[in-house]
Amino acid sequence: MMQRTKAVPIVHIPHPALRQIAAEVSLVDTQLLELYNTLAYTLRATRNPRGVGLAAPQIAVGRRLFAIQLDGELTVYINPIITTHCKNQVLGPLGEEPQLEGCLSIPNIYGPVPRWKWIEIEYDTLQKDKLVRTSERLSDFPARVAQHELDHLDGRLFIDYSLSLGLQVYSENAESEKLEVISPEMLVALGAKEI
Repeated sequence: MMQRTKAVPIVHIPHPALRQIAAEVSLVDTQLLELYNTLAYTLRATRNPRGVGLAAPQIAVGRRLFAIQLDGELTVYINPIITTHCKNQVLGPLGEEPQLEGCLSIPNIYGPVPRWKWIEIEYDTLQKDKLVRTSERLSDFPARVAQHELDHLDGRLFIDYSLSLGLQVYSENAESEKLEVISPEMLVALGAKEI
């Protein structure tokens, strides 16, 4: 499905596309095929940081699809929903420090987010220009990435959890590359909303 295309800009907060609920995809047409290829190509082209996930709202398109690239494999999820998940949410692997999430739309900001350790996700794939429903189980980091991208489809950002749950968020100091805690007031200034 990957055709030659070009990367497009990734929008940053406070761009309004990041706060809109994305519309379901119901028709395979040239617009969808172009979006599919553009989303995949843009994610593959990310550098410094290298992105692992990218949702259509992050390129200012309000459609329910996102791409994930892990271990050299790129998958595009169309109309994804979580059908089941583990019982409890975690901030990271058991007995370890919380995993800090970042976002291509919120550069140099990182914070912990409670996520389910595993999920079962149902989504459409493109097969011969048709939408075909499939499902898979994702665990650990891939599950975390999928949940982050699903939030983008619902107009939520990872910093919203930090504000709502009182979790610390960090900004990367450009000179020292060390993480420094940012205040809740700064979160609000960045556009965080209580969920």
